Amino acid sequence: TAGGWPEHYSDRGINGPIDDLLFPINHGILFYPGFTVLPPFVAYRVDRMDEPKFTLLAEQLRERMKSLETIAPIPYRKQNYGDYQIPTMELLPGLVPPGAQGFAVHLAPERD
Repeated sequence: TAGGWPEHYSDRGINGPIDDLLFPINHGILFYPGFTVLPPFVAYRVDRMDEPKFTLLAEQLRERMKSLETIAPIPYRKQNYGDYQIPTMELLPGLVPPGAQGFAVHLAPERD
């Protein structure tokens, strides 16, 4: 849950992109030791939620839960697939997708 508006957690928002804020948790705490990590379900402005908005959010969460098995996981690059320089663990030059910045550089392209 988040207290701010969705715009607060956007590329130009005061808090920065929600995916960047969650990267240390999703990648460092969950993905690194082996969890499959799904894109987050974020509830915004929860501190200002009235009953109609709560009802809508609860329905959206129920639908999300029903579809968990079909949601594609976040495609993080794996540490030992040859994308990172050992031992510094920096992404190799030339592997940054065009336009990618921040933590998005650590998303893997589709592999065969």
